[in-house]
Parts: sequence; C-alpha cells; structure tokens
Amino acid sequence: MNLTKARRHYSLNQSLMLMVLVCALLPTLTGMGLGYAYYRLRVEQVEMTTVLAARTVLARLEQELAKIEASLKVLASTESLVGGDLVKFHKDARNALPAGVVYNYILTDPSGRQILNTLRPIGASLPQQGTPRQLDRVFSDRVTVLTDFFIGPVTGEPAIAMGVPVMRGDEVVYSLNVGLAPARVAEILNGVRLPDGWLAAVLDGSGTIVARSRDAQRFVGQKAVLEIAATQSGPPEGQLVAMTKDGHPAVNGYSRSSLWGWTVAVGVPKAQLNGELRNFVIYGLLGGATGMGLGLWLALRLARRILKSVQELNRAALDLSEGRPVVLPTVELHEAEAVGHAIQLAAQAMGQVVFDASHDALTGLANRRLFDDAAQRQVAQSMRSQDQLALLAIDLDGFKAVNDSLGHEMGDAVLREAANRLRSEIRAGDIAARWGGDEFVVLLAGALRPEALNTAERIVVALGRPYAGVAVPVTASVGVAMFPKDGTTAQSLFEAADAALYAAKRDGKNCVRCDCGGAGHPREQRLQTDFFE
Repeated sequence: MNLTKARRHYSLNQSLMLMVLVCALLPTLTGMGLGYAYYRLRVEQVEMTTVLAARTVLARLEQELAKIEASLKVLASTESLVGGDLVKFHKDARNALPAGVVYNYILTDPSGRQILNTLRPIGASLPQQGTPRQLDRVFSDRVTVLTDFFIGPVTGEPAIAMGVPVMRGDEVVYSLNVGLAPARVAEILNGVRLPDGWLAAVLDGSGTIVARSRDAQRFVGQKAVLEIAATQSGPPEGQLVAMTKDGHPAVNGYSRSSLWGWTVAVGVPKAQLNGELRNFVIYGLLGGATGMGLGLWLALRLARRILKSVQELNRAALDLSEGRPVVLPTVELHEAEAVGHAIQLAAQAMGQVVFDASHDALTGLANRRLFDDAAQRQVAQSMRSQDQLALLAIDLDGFKAVNDSLGHEMGDAVLREAANRLRSEIRAGDIAARWGGDEFVVLLAGALRPEALNTAERIVVALGRPYAGVAVPVTASVGVAMFPKDGTTAQSLFEAADAALYAAKRDGKNCVRCDCGGAGHPREQRLQTDFFE
C-alpha cells in the first residue's frame, strides 16, 4: 500500500473559478493582483523591447563602421602609400576625408610615432606620443583595430580611431588610422526613435560612454556604472536592473558587438514602470468597488479575456524568439493589442536588419557575405546532384569616366540601373550580387555551358545599352567559369571566372570570355582573398 500522499493537480478551469471567486469576494486583492500581472507583463515586454532596440542601434553602428573600414582599406592599398610617395598620399588622403564623419587620417610606424597627419602640412612636426596602444595590434595581428574613447593629441578633442595595416610585400610597414568623431556615433544612436523617457548609450570596449541619448555633454567620456560595465565580460545580450549615471534605477537591455567589443545599452526608468503600475492599481480598485454589483458573470468574462490575451501574446513572443513569422495576435484588450503591435513592429525591424546585413544598400542586390554562403551551398549541392553550375564575374567598362565627369551621384544612378538590368536577364532562382564598386557576380544554378554563355551575352548587351543622362559609353565585360570543369570549389570557380574577366578586358572589353584557367594576375588574387576572408 502506497502511503505517499498524491499531489493534487488543478485544472485551468478550476483555477479560473478560484480567481473569479476571489475577484468577487475580495475586489481589493483582485485589483492588486491584476495590477501586478499587468506590471509583470509590461516589464517582460520592456525587457524584450530594450534588447531589440539595442540590437537595432548596434546593427546600424556596425554598418557604419564597416563602410569606414572598407574605405580605409582602399586608401591603404593606394600606389602612393604602398610605394612610399607620402607627399602625394597626403594630398590624396586630404581629398578623401568624408565631411562630418572623420577628423583626419594618420599614418603611424610600429613604435606608434606619427609619420603623417592630414591635419598638419606634410613635413610639419607631429606628436611623438598619444597614439592609442590598442593600434599596436595592427602590426602584431595584421587586423583592423577599433580603439576605445581617447583625446586626440593633435585636435585635443574626444575621438575614437580605426586602424588598418599598410602592407609592403609581407611586411606591415605602417598603420593607416582614421580619427572618428564620437558625434557620428551619437547621430546613429539618436537616429533610432525610442519612447519618451527611455535612455540609450554606446560603450566602447573598456566600458567608457562614447554616446548617450540624454545629458551627453555631462557623461560622455566617463565610465559606465559598474553593473553595465560588467556586461563586457558576460553574455553578448541580456537584461538587468541597474542605476543610471544620474542615480535613477532602470530596467536595461544590452547587446554587444562580436566584431568590435562595443556595447549598446537601452534603459527604461523603473519610476516610469511603477507609475504605470500605480495608475493601473488605482483604476483597478475603483473598478472593483463600482463593479461589485455586476456579479460573478462579469468577473469570469474579464478573467477569460485576460487569459486569452496573455496566451496570444505569449504565442507571438515565442514566434518572435524562434524566428517564425509574427502575426498580430487576436486579443480583446487594448493594452494587450498595443503590446502585440509592438512585438510585430519589433519583428519587422529585426527582418529589416537581417535584410540590410545581407544586401547591398545602393542596388538591393545580395552582398558578398550572402553570395559567399550561397556559392558554397550551391557548389556542395551540385557536387551531390552531379549538376553543372556557372559563375559569372562582371565589370562595367568606362564606369570610372562617369564618376570623373558626372560625379558620384550619377555613378550611383548608373549602378542602380545596371543592377536592375542584370536582374531582368537572369532567372528567378539565380543569385546576383554587387561585388563592390562597378563589379558584380552572378551564380547560375544548373546552367549548362551554352546557357551560361547565352546569359552572359545577354548581360553584355543589356548593360551596354545607353544610360539616361550619360554620354560616356558604358559597357560590360564578363568572365564565365563552369563547375566542375573550371573548378570544384567556390574559391576555384571564382578564380577561374575572374581570370576569364581579365581576359575579356585584355581582348578589348564589351565581350564574354570563358576557359581562361588559372588564378589570373594579382588583381584576381586580391579579389578572391577579400571574398573568402
């Protein structure tokens, strides 16, 4: 005989009936219970929304830093700098300064000594100290480095710096650095609209405040509070309750960049949430006192509506957390409907961030990262299915003359039109990407050689048609590589296609070339390395 007392389980209906009974007999406790339930739901929604907001700010910040890094790498590979013509490079670098984004370009040697600074004339005396020691990694690790917040030795202004290696053969001879204005970080931060009363901040890798949405002049350059700064060594995302720099407790969500180690924190004052709770409790008490006469039926209906709304919101939140499409939940309470709408907006924002991270902002085509992933998967699929595959490398002939004579705005218009024409000449299942500048790549799944060459010829014709407002002739050269004949990996296919493109350029441009073999000249090798890094 089992003497262990069986644990009693209660059904949902029984629990609801108990809740209704309590509501009917003890309206005061009911008001407090509903207020607390609403408060917890609100806190959970706020915690989720703060993390999503931090992700959005961080994604935009990483996108801006990626643009600056790409421009800096292009400048670091110029002939004047690599060849040692610092006078010409000084002039080129001054002309390349983006207005309002960066302070200056600085060239430093392995000891940290400044060799060149675009804020000073060439040959002028430069500071021997003040270069952030974090930039030493440019020489030791040969990687791009983003420094923490510091005061520039020349400008005397708050700054952050990004440095890239300048290679001469296999040796890192200089670090090419750009001094970035924290004000640009503040613009990105303030470009994300937050609800009234919310606070956001961007922290560098040391926990120093680089930008703040409120009282920036007072707190930028100071260390964040200990609880926020401690997240630098914790999980990449999360929530916590901590005091703000001005001494107010807040519910915070944060997200840290895996690329740069910077953190974005978004907080909501607890006083704001407590005010909502206080108001709800007051209204609940008044409603309970006046609604006592409505009886058990009205209380039961209200409980069921709340339960249904919470269940629908939980379902929508679970869909959001697991990456499934979020449908606005069917609820019967205005407050719950507002929360559901906020969840749907958050899902749309996350979807847009994912799209922006994998597509070129100017043309809307896939970017390098998305194309790389697709090429690797398609090659593996073709290997299993024994299907053929074509990779096309495309370059616009004469495009530089458009930028030189008509300006970059017209050049951007030509690139957008070229991307539209490129889409119209390929199948829906094919993938086109902007490689960078005036270069494009196309992946033709299951295409035989005649079909690939025919598509390449159509692309040459389409891209060679006149462009509105452009008198300069713009044509296209195309290099074609076939799987498995020209390569059995995405990397080898790209090498073959780029070598064929170079042959088309060499043979007069405005044409298609195939079966060129090999990795091509150093230009092809450089492009291939950038693509697969």
